[in-house]
Amino acid sequence: MNRQAKQILLLSAFAATCMGVGMGLSHGWVARAQEERPVTVNPGGLDRLPPIAEVADKLNPTVVAITSTSFVKAPRQNDPFGGGDDFFNFFFGPGQGGPGQPRHGQRGQQDDERRAESGGSGVLISADGEILTNNHVIEGYRGASDNTLEVKTSNGRTYKAKVLGRDKELDIALVKIEASHLPFAKLGDSDAMRIGEWVVAIGNPLGLDHTVTAGIISAKGRTVTTGISSFLQTDAAINRGNSGGPLLNLRGEVIGINTMIRADGQNIGFAVPSTMIQRAIKDLRVGRAVSRGYLGLLPGELDPGFQEALGAKQGVVVSDVTRGQAADKSGVQRLDVITAVDGKAVAIPTDLVEAIAGHRAGDVVKLSVIRDKKAKEISVTLGDRKEIPSGDGEEEGSAIPSPEDPKDSKGFNVEKAYGFKVENLTAGNRQAFGVSEDRKGVVVTFVATRSDAAEKGLAPGLIITAIGTKSIANLQEFSAETARLGGKPMLLLIQGPHGAGQRTLAILPR
Repeated sequence: MNRQAKQILLLSAFAATCMGVGMGLSHGWVARAQEERPVTVNPGGLDRLPPIAEVADKLNPTVVAITSTSFVKAPRQNDPFGGGDDFFNFFFGPGQGGPGQPRHGQRGQQDDERRAESGGSGVLISADGEILTNNHVIEGYRGASDNTLEVKTSNGRTYKAKVLGRDKELDIALVKIEASHLPFAKLGDSDAMRIGEWVVAIGNPLGLDHTVTAGIISAKGRTVTTGISSFLQTDAAINRGNSGGPLLNLRGEVIGINTMIRADGQNIGFAVPSTMIQRAIKDLRVGRAVSRGYLGLLPGELDPGFQEALGAKQGVVVSDVTRGQAADKSGVQRLDVITAVDGKAVAIPTDLVEAIAGHRAGDVVKLSVIRDKKAKEISVTLGDRKEIPSGDGEEEGSAIPSPEDPKDSKGFNVEKAYGFKVENLTAGNRQAFGVSEDRKGVVVTFVATRSDAAEKGLAPGLIITAIGTKSIANLQEFSAETARLGGKPMLLLIQGPHGAGQRTLAILPR
């Protein structure tokens, strides 16, 4: 091969190498550019408005107005303008009765019988007149048990209604009117709803029949009462009288029953999710008390302190176990981390409460648990939520006086390491913090404001009864356990100065 041909071959090879390197570099640049693109949403379908008008048009006939009428007695007052029933005074003026009723000052019977009415909304869920509403809508005034219910449908007809069943804890009720071939709505899947999806509320706010408002799902899993409900939050306008009305998705399915609002906010309303209602419907239809499972434990959030101490990244920490209840009988222990119920993952306490409340008392569930950083399965036969005990057992141990020194014998300074101080329980600090005589352990006397302890809710007057699984009877035992931790997260079982209840806190070192 001549010299010129060799030069051409060398130049060609060099060019090919440069091209390959250039393509590799450009591929890397393109990949990085793709990775660093901002988050966007596909605008498909946004060229048309959501079919709110269609939902309103088709579902309006399924919404009814409910009126509860009670007759109550109020003591007669000697002074025609002095006192009386605040409810009637507000509507009719001081000393006045309800419509057609005598004034307080008239002679006659010892008690005046008064008519009290309250109203709300409901939604038909069957062609033969089954109506879902709130329990508080159908309750009699001031608990009157002889109240009557009247239902008005969209065509103006009125019916007497009877209560099939009610669930006070969930605040829902099922009532029935004698009718047939009625338009009715379908219960949808509230679990499938996403935050930001459009919803429509229909009801009778402030006596304005069949008012339609629209908004979005603002949040899910809101806990706004002491019950089991995990509410849907919506910004669709809800007012008094909307209670019991449906919250609908854009397919016209009932995904919630509107229940309450935040009076101090604007357009912050809450609805009972349809999936929770569906679990109770069978019981309501036959007037049977709704049965819900009960574990008998206090669930806690698995915050970073618990994660580090317990070796679990996701789940619900068992903050306390009620003695003699289902979890205790099955071997669930405080500081276990529950990661799943029947194979379905739980990440926050609300997940666990909902999973268990979806079962009936007597059902057997399988808990996936992490204990001592090892996974295990525990089968639990659920108790009945109606039988939740009002108090807890007494912790063992006794307070033994010893010097109140923030350092233990090894020189470990608890205040410096964790940001709080404790003392033995004595007659003096029991009186100072209002600690009852049945409390055992050590009392918190100081908490630094800028500490994880303060952020987690540790405060002077609280009683520490255990560190981890080790019971604490006095300051000496407390100091020994904190020294043994050597600056690792501290798991404290705490009680209030009096009353029932206890929980576990994970305190990170400073």
